[in-house]
Formats: sequence, structure tokens, C-alpha cells
Amino acid sequence: MIRRLFASLLCAWLVAAIPARVQPVAQPTSHLYLPLVSNPARITGDAPIWAHAQVPAAHEVVLFRENIYLDSPLSGAQLHIFADTRYEAWLDGAWLGRGPARFSRTLREFDVHALGDLPPGEHLLAVLVQWAPNIRRSESTTPYLLAHVEGARSGSLVALARSGPGWLSLPSDAWRKDATPVHAWGLIGPTELLDFSRLPAGWNQPAYSADNWTPAVVKDISQVSFQPLQVPPLEPGGPVRFSTLPSFAAQSSSLDLESVTFRHRSIPFLANVPITITLADAGALSPGLAMGELSPPYPANPLLNFSLPTTLTFTVETLTPFSPTMRLDGNPLPWQAQGAQRPDTWAAVVALPGGEHSISYSNLPPGGVTFAASSAGVSYSQFPFQQGAHAGRRLLLADPQSDPSRVHVLNTQPLSLVFQPGQNYALLDLGRSVHGRLQATLNGPAGALIDIGWDERLSADGRPLPYPGSLHPEWNQVDSWVLDGQERQLTTLDTRAGRYLLIAVWANQPVTLSNIQVYEERFPSSLRASFTSSNALLDQVWQVGVQTLYPNRTDAYSDTPWRERGQWWGDAYVAEQVQRVTFGDNVLLRRGLEFMADTFSQSAAPGAAPNANGTHILDFSMLWVNSLAEYHTSSSDSPLLDQLFPQVRAFMNHLATYENASTGLLDLPADDWWHTVYIESLGQASRVGQSMAANALYYNTLLQASFLAEEQGDIPSAQAWQQKAGRVYQSTNQLLYLPNEKRYLSSLVQGLPIPPSPQAQAWALAYGLVPTDQQEYVVTALVDSLSTDPAQPNLDVYGMFWVLQALGKSGHISEALEIIENYYGYMLAGGATTWWEKFNAAQMYPASLSHSWGGSPTWFLTTYVLGARQTGPQTWELRPALQGVDFASGSLPLPGGDLLASWRTTCQQVELQVASPAASNGQIFLPGVNQAAAVYLNGEPLAGQAADAVIQQPDGLQISLQSGAHHLTIQLADQNLPCPMP
Repeated sequence: MIRRLFASLLCAWLVAAIPARVQPVAQPTSHLYLPLVSNPARITGDAPIWAHAQVPAAHEVVLFRENIYLDSPLSGAQLHIFADTRYEAWLDGAWLGRGPARFSRTLREFDVHALGDLPPGEHLLAVLVQWAPNIRRSESTTPYLLAHVEGARSGSLVALARSGPGWLSLPSDAWRKDATPVHAWGLIGPTELLDFSRLPAGWNQPAYSADNWTPAVVKDISQVSFQPLQVPPLEPGGPVRFSTLPSFAAQSSSLDLESVTFRHRSIPFLANVPITITLADAGALSPGLAMGELSPPYPANPLLNFSLPTTLTFTVETLTPFSPTMRLDGNPLPWQAQGAQRPDTWAAVVALPGGEHSISYSNLPPGGVTFAASSAGVSYSQFPFQQGAHAGRRLLLADPQSDPSRVHVLNTQPLSLVFQPGQNYALLDLGRSVHGRLQATLNGPAGALIDIGWDERLSADGRPLPYPGSLHPEWNQVDSWVLDGQERQLTTLDTRAGRYLLIAVWANQPVTLSNIQVYEERFPSSLRASFTSSNALLDQVWQVGVQTLYPNRTDAYSDTPWRERGQWWGDAYVAEQVQRVTFGDNVLLRRGLEFMADTFSQSAAPGAAPNANGTHILDFSMLWVNSLAEYHTSSSDSPLLDQLFPQVRAFMNHLATYENASTGLLDLPADDWWHTVYIESLGQASRVGQSMAANALYYNTLLQASFLAEEQGDIPSAQAWQQKAGRVYQSTNQLLYLPNEKRYLSSLVQGLPIPPSPQAQAWALAYGLVPTDQQEYVVTALVDSLSTDPAQPNLDVYGMFWVLQALGKSGHISEALEIIENYYGYMLAGGATTWWEKFNAAQMYPASLSHSWGGSPTWFLTTYVLGARQTGPQTWELRPALQGVDFASGSLPLPGGDLLASWRTTCQQVELQVASPAASNGQIFLPGVNQAAAVYLNGEPLAGQAADAVIQQPDGLQISLQSGAHHLTIQLADQNLPCPMP
């Protein structure tokens, strides 16, 4: 105790001079230090610690413990904590939570966990930190932990247990460091291969003895350990292979700590929501065959020796890459491919006489070999089976045969299963793609093995392929556990994603998984909106958009929970539009805007944040400017605009370098889309030259930047960008519009016209570049140019947002609804419960079946059919479609409450009701209605209302309303609306 207090004084002296940004602390020599318990500072006064000072492996887990001695109560105690890459924390054996939220190299948010009032005595703080760098969610630099506990004692704020060399650490080898990554490009992180026999039971409990643990080491976090694999984004349907990767500049091997900012977490902790589980199937894996596994270090002469009592038919199965290296009794095997239902699987069947036999291998691969061989009637001297570094291969090779007797159901709520001895499986169905973790209590014999793989789909033979082999060779989402004979809690440190879970158990005794639960990790806000109409299909489409948003709305708007989980801003832009009409929470938008701004230091036009990964995507960065303008309009968050406007100005100046001097239009070089523009998945014709779609977005970005400049008082920039917008409007209509065809070219490339495309028409309409007298022609061109076959699309799911926006803004609601019914009805008929990344994603393993950019119909139905939209911090607008459906009802989240609205049409009458929250005001716009109609507001003729409350617009009647409930009846004289179908 005395030594620890002395260490406190000395370590406090070491850290006292640390400023508001983390600085490396000198490595101690022979003393144990504990930070002083008085004069607390922020987390930046804590020392970054790890278990060693060496260059870390690709994947490490370190366990930490710190005892806190209190001689008096600590009121309102809090744990302040940050770790690279992620952590879990316990106090006195009770789980506190996990984190941090995704972070960048220079912007890192620490978490604060409320601990309540701590009584006098000894308390244990235990932390598990996983170093698992990836290139989509966070910008890891080097593994370390920062933490302290603070609270009030005797009327003063004090800090306790500051991270430093007084903490005890244990580098855990329970998780394999050579585990195969979930994606070969390092998009997500490693699979988790855990051997429970190497993980001390109860290590995070107060009663556990940590006598063999060693003092933590203070890290120099300015030295960057992780150099991300520089790869382009995945192009679904045509993944870029390693042989064709472009080169990217490597990140610096050192970090300027003056550029690193630590701040309080800006979003709430994510919620863990239980998901309904259905046991879809159970049975045996490859009955009659035993699964074998060989992994390095290999024996000098690896042989499989066995004997047969008599002549038997002997079967060997293996995966394609290893088939030629295996021989039976020195002879080649007669390999036969097992067909599409068992991808990459080869089998050899031979008749062998009784006696001794052997299987030999040559040219063994460094990653190990998975095989299966006959087990019935065969005696093996030793059959190799181990966990290996790639658990996915077992689930790809094993042949599932349905047999419910192999897995007994003890309970359904929560699900509890007993796996009989042998090689058995259970298939769980979550109903839709989920981003989360499986948790269960595990009982089984020491040495038994459990593999759990997640997937979004079922293969041709009705099973998931969490490692799809050659169908998607970069991918493997299979984790594994070796049992130690004790009751253990099974889960993963990181999240997984998919609709289906395949649980495989390899054991010679029964294994029980009880209290099986899947928890979806998602942003903790509730659905506030609703939508119903006279069309049940549209109602279903609206709801599936919500279901798609759940797994993609975590600590950022991620693109897909299954494959990447990156915050690509084009994807985030569409997801935010959907979120705005469903959940109505702009916290994630604000954080995303900041991280995009932070990422501009890496790229003049980042495509993603917090990790741009060498991308330079102009349209995604233009959408960031649009997002900032939309956020500012709805929130009036002037401090954020003050903070981010310099990046807006710098980016607009960068965009200007692409302008054609003669036309003022962006003139894009021929390059990969991750270096120019994406537009949308099938927008290749719009990615080069003076692109109509790119310049339509540029036009709107200039207008939005001008608006932001005005808000900032930068009138010269506002005027300059307005003038540029005018020139873009003029040039696009002079150079890219075809008056004879009444549609726009896709692009003009070095003077050569690129034929019209639906993207060119949609973006032009969506961003208001089409003159009023040409609008109907361009709408017709857009609708006519779209493929009528969703299985053969010429515009994909992402681009559908701009199609719907184009038709909504031009008043063609019925045409938009026909497109939604055709395209999204096609996905529903294909079994979609979340929207796919591409309309033909079901035929493409690398393409996700749950993608955040798919929910644009949800946004459209609320915004243009129900007609409800927010126009300012306390203002709203209701523009009922009065077409396409006979009635619509729903709600829209607003800052002060929900806007409730409904409308119904008959042949000559419209009934409309609206209820708005207090302190709000809005307008109702009735399209196609003029002052000749008899309009009644709350039972009184509208003619008796204040004159300035009713304004006749060229295309309809505008009525201004204050907050509260209102009822309108519109009786049309000679204006017949379409009559409802009988």
C-alpha cells in the first residue's frame, strides 16, 4: 500500500505538466506509479498505456486491472475512458459498457460512464482493450488505453486510478493474433478465434488474483503502428482484385500530437436491442465424414494413417486450392467438383482394400488445410483437428444434412439448445439483416469447438455461406471458440452482421448453448414517424426503409452493416434523408459533418469519414456541402457553421480547379470513380467530361455554398458562387440539352457527346436546371429511358433517390409510385426484408442485401405523397400529393414534437387534417386548387380568414397556419380530381 502511494506521488509529478493534448510520457525504469488522487485534469492528463512497447501484432487483446482504494465515499463517480481500437469495462465485476465511437487520427472522443456513488473500501476497475485496426470505421494509430475515475469527495472534484504504470496488464493470447480478417482488405478487422483455456476465468472480478500480471507500459502514441492497406472501395459486382489495385500514398509513421484533439463523446451510447430469433433448421454436418484441420507449424512429414477392416468405399473431401496437393497411398486422387450447391468443394471416392493406408500432403499452404475423410469403419492412429486460423473453411466444406434430432430445443424464449455429440449445426433466422452480437451461456467439454458464422443470404442448397469461397474470396465472417470445460459467456468483442447465423459444434459430448440472444447494436432513438395509405404495398415499402436504416444507423450512417460499415458520404446523405422523416434526430448528422470536415486534411475531396482511405470523390464532398446547408436550415446551429465554413471555402476553391475555362462547367478527367465522381452504381457515362449529373450537383452546391456564405457574412464569396451557378445553368442548357430530342446528354468529353441517360435527366430535374417550358419533356425522357425490368436496370438503387426527387419536385407523383411498385416490389418478391445495395444484389455475393442508400422510397412517401416536410427549426409545410393513392396518413418528426397529417380525396372533395406541435407554424399547399374552390378551415369558409393567410400560387393554393389541430375541407367546383377506384 505504501509503495503504491509513493508511486502515486511520483507519477502525478510526471503527468502534471501534460497539456490539453496527449503527450508521450517517459518510460519508467523500476518504479510502480499510481496517479495522484487530487488536482484532477481531463482525460488528456492520463498516461496512455499498453502491455508492452514493441511493435504490435495485427491483432492484440490486453486485459487491465486497477484497484481503487477509497477512505471516504465518492459521489457522482464517472469513468472517463478512450482506447484504440475498442474496449469493454467493468467495475467491481459489473459490466459498464463498450466503446469508443468511431474516431479519426486527429479527432477522438472519450466516453464517460456513470458509476453512481461509490462507498468507501476497495473497488476494481477492469478493462479489456482490443487492438483491431481497420480502414472503414476508425483511424487506428497505435494500441493504448486512457482512463481515470473522477467524482466528488469532501466537496472537491478528485481524479482516481489514472491510467499509468501503476495499472496491471496481461497480454492475452486467448485470441489468435493470426486470425483471418473478416475482409482481406482490412475493411472491418479480424475474425475472433478464442481459446477459453487461455483466458483466465473471472479475470475481471474482484476475487481474482492478478499476482502474475505485470505493470502496464506507458506508450509513446506519437509513433504510428498501423499502416492501413491502401485499397480502393469495393465495386459491387466487379470487385477490384489485388492485381489491379492503384497505388495510394502511405500514411505517416508518426503523429503530430498537437493536431490530435480529445473531446467528450458527442453521441449517446449505442443501444443493444433484442432481436427475435427463429430456429430455421438443425442437423448433422457431413455425416459419415470426420472434419480434419492442419495448420502451421506442420510436422516434418504430415501423414494421416488409417486402417480398414475390409474393403470399403473411402471418401475424401477438400477445398479447391488444396485438392492437387493430397495423395492417397502415394497416388493421385480422382477429384470431382461437387457442383454449384457446394462451391469450391471437391470429393474423391475410391474403393480401398482392408489394411493400412495413408494420406500425404505436399506444398502445404501457409494458411492451413481443411479436409474431411470417411469415419465409419475407419480406424485412425491420429486424426488432426484444431481451431486453425480460418474457421470459415470448415463451414464452407461441411455438408449440412437436416436432422432435428441432432439438436434438442430446451427452451424457445430465450432460445436454449443442446447439441448432441458429433458434428452438428443449428441455423438461426433473424428475419432481416442485423448489426450486433450473439450472446449465450456455454457449457461443454474441454476441447470442444464452436464456430459461428453470419450471412445475409442462403445459398442454393438453403444454407448460409459466411465464408463464400470463390464467390467472394475476400470475405469471411466466422468466429470460433475452444471450450475449456467451464461455464462461459459466449459473445464477440466486435459486432457482426447478417440475417442468418450458422452455429457449428464439433464435440464428442453434448454441448449446451442456453439463453441465446442476438442484440442489435444501433443508435438509441425510437421511431417517431408513420405512414399508411390506400396502397398496402407502398405501406410495406415505407416500413422496409425503416428496417434498412436500423442496422446502418450506429455511431455513424454506415453504408452496409455486412460488408464495410464505412461512412461514405453519398450513402450517408441518402440515409440522413430517410432518418429525417422517420427518427428526426440530427445528432449523427452533426457528428458526421464534423468528421468529414476533419478528413478534408487528408483529401481535398474525401469520399468517406473518418477514413477517406485515399479516396477523392467530388460528388460525395459536394453532398457534404449540401448536408451542411440542410442541417443549418433545420437547426440554425451557427457555431457548427462557424467551425466548418473554412473547409467549405477550401473545397469550393478546389472544385474550381476542375472548371472548363470556356464553359464554367466541371470537366472531369478520365479516372476511377474513387478519384473523380461516383454519381451512382450504373452512372459510368456521367463520370467523365462535362457531365450533366455532376454539373447539376455542382449547380446546387454553388447555391448552397452561397447561402452558407451569406449566413457567415461572406458576401463576396456568396455573390461569386451565385454568379458561377448562373453560368452553370446557362452552359448546361446551351451545351448539353438536345432541343430536337428534348433531353440532356450524359456528358461532353473533349467535344464528343455522350448519349442521354436516365442519370442526366434525373439530376437535372432534381437540382432545378430544367427550364419550366422544357420540364415536361425531360420528365417524359426520364421515365421513358428507365428500364422497365428491375432485373436489367440501367439506374440502380442509389440513383433512385434522384429519380424520385426529380419526379417529386416536378409534381409527377403517380409516375414515381409506379416506379417504386415495379422496382421495390421486385425486391420484395425476391424476399427482401431490408433494401438491397443493387437491384440484382441477390445474384452477387459481394453486394449487400442491406444498404443504407436503399430507403429513398420511405423519404419520398412521407415528403411527396403524405407531403409533410420540415422547412426550418420551427416551421413545416404540408403538400399533399392528392394523386397516386386515395388517402395517406402519417407523421413527421419535428424538433418540438410530431406533425400529424392525413388526407383523402373523392371525386370533387378533399378532406385534410393536420396537427402541429406548439410553437411551430407552417403552410398547407393544395396543388391544382384555385380560389374558385370552396375551402373550409375548421368548419368556417376560408374566405373569411385573414387575407395574408391565403395566397393563390400559379400551381395551387397556399394556406398559412399556426400550431394546433386543423381540419380542411375543399369542395371543387369544376376541378375534378381522379375518382377513387371502386
